[in-house]
Amino acid sequence: MMISYSVEVFDKQSEELVLEIDIPQDKLKSIAGIMQWRPDDEDAFVKGIAGFNVAKAQALQLENLLGEKFYSEDVIVQIAGGETA
Repeated sequence: MMISYSVEVFDKQSEELVLEIDIPQDKLKSIAGIMQWRPDDEDAFVKGIAGFNVAKAQALQLENLLGEKFYSEDVIVQIAGGETA
């Protein structure tokens, strides 16, 4: 079983998913630092059983880490792990 991790960007008005950015496995430790997770939060994320809302400051750090611009005032940003088929 593979678990994939992604940043999910939703439109605030329609709540539709507008962008999904894959998170490479080797960035998980850095992500945990940015998100300031406790060990149990990090464990749940790594196992693919938890999703988290991302604050503006965290989103900007994630943009730098992932080399991708996605934050704006018009979106809701979440981060999640899940099993891939």
